[in-house]
Amino acid sequence: MKSTYHITVRGYELDSFGHLNNAVYLNYAEQAKWEFLNDNKLLEIVNQYGLFPVILENNIRYMHEFKLLDKVRIETEWICTHKILHFKHIFFNDKTEVKSCTISGKLMFADSNRMVSDIPDEIYNFMQEDLN
Repeated sequence: MKSTYHITVRGYELDSFGHLNNAVYLNYAEQAKWEFLNDNKLLEIVNQYGLFPVILENNIRYMHEFKLLDKVRIETEWICTHKILHFKHIFFNDKTEVKSCTISGKLMFADSNRMVSDIPDEIYNFMQEDLN
């Protein structure tokens, strides 16, 4: 399954060299995840089961800088197993099409006791629809 998220680089996100601070990429990736879950009504399902998403890992590779007011496009590929939601975000400058960064990682769901849960069937099935 694939998703796309857009955001514009803001002035307060720049470092002393005038480009997007490296830590902000994680903020953008996190927002792209929440938007995907919300836009597809998956967050409602997660809440119904009393679960919450937990990031297990993020692996970041920086390739090119973003500057003030650059339009950022994050294309994400999602792969779902029964306990893990794998993701790969690819960050592009929407104007130049230059790839700036990749963030790949894993997300799981935990219950209120902080125990790992299987991904609810409704989410798993939704994630598999693109593959069929």
